[in-house]
Amino acid sequence: METGVLQCGACGGPVGPDEMVCRSCGSQVATVACPNCMGMVSVHAKHCGNCGAAITPTEELPTELGCPGCRKAKLSRSILGGVEVDQCLLCGGVWLRQDLFDKVAGDKEVRGRALGALPTVPHTQATMGLEVIYRPCPACSQMMNRYNYARISGVLVDGCKRHGLWFDKDELRQVLEFIQGGGLDKSHERDVARLDEEQRAKAQMVRMDLGMHPSSSTEFQSQWGRSGGLGILSALVDGLVDHFIV
Repeated sequence: METGVLQCGACGGPVGPDEMVCRSCGSQVATVACPNCMGMVSVHAKHCGNCGAAITPTEELPTELGCPGCRKAKLSRSILGGVEVDQCLLCGGVWLRQDLFDKVAGDKEVRGRALGALPTVPHTQATMGLEVIYRPCPACSQMMNRYNYARISGVLVDGCKRHGLWFDKDELRQVLEFIQGGGLDKSHERDVARLDEEQRAKAQMVRMDLGMHPSSSTEFQSQWGRSGGLGILSALVDGLVDHFIV
């Protein structure tokens, strides 16, 4: 295939051998890590644009997994920032097995490479997730849960507990940037603060039910703790939280 006649799998527009993003529609072109400098380059590149090392050609491999996003195409397996992903070349969505997502989310170096390989999609092109649409898992066809990742990220993702996560166009980049910016720590701190507040509120309700005067709160807490009541209360609160959080 001659240089310059490669086509974007999403829109059919021309894609140069060294380009990682389609100029016409902004879709991600599959990338591979340079074996010499580990910089990300297009799978179609013959040489690394960073260090000039030769790149062994790779192919986007078709799979039998249907796209849960547009439901019009099969997913194609490729390498994104050194991680194997299944991507829809039509709508730009990405499917990641749970173990692979955990690897990207938990390893700062891997996460950085993945972020470097993902293009920034203008908000007018990105899926904003305003409409709640439940999608089938590509692996088992069961409807996935749709939830706000880490409860405070503002990114609605689809997840199958057994198989993995589906990200609409640009959502994977948004989630990884959220993690990179310390979002998971902030989410954990918020959860701890909320549980603490709910425990205090529950204890106050119990005091009111027993007709106790507020001045007796210190003595009540001491007796409640010795009787194991706070442990039961904590379990009740945890159960309520688990019920309302996906």
